[in-house]
Amino acid sequence: MAKLEFYVLNYDFNKKKVVNFNIFSNWLFEESALNDARKYRDGKIKDYEEYVNAIRKDLMWQEWSRCEYEISVGDAFETDISKFQKWDCYAQALPNIKIIARLAFEYVLVEDVIDN
Repeated sequence: MAKLEFYVLNYDFNKKKVVNFNIFSNWLFEESALNDARKYRDGKIKDYEEYVNAIRKDLMWQEWSRCEYEISVGDAFETDISKFQKWDCYAQALPNIKIIARLAFEYVLVEDVIDN
């Protein structure tokens, strides 16, 4: 189960409907993001922009241009499917990448308090 939560829209092939999808339910992304947060905390990643860029690359690596993370978006009354746009989870999360990075860093800080 994911430790963090940030939701975007995604199509669930099993349920045959659009659902709220937690990007951190992809455990490879979650672990990569938390590892980057630990590196930032420990000074191995030097500045905040470098840290945010590392999180962006993790998200791109896992949830960009992969069919299981894509939906088609368009006008509800559009009949020409070629006018629909393809949105993936990465594109939906990208405008909020600093919030996502902050969530991971805050989790690591709380993790430190609990462990000590």
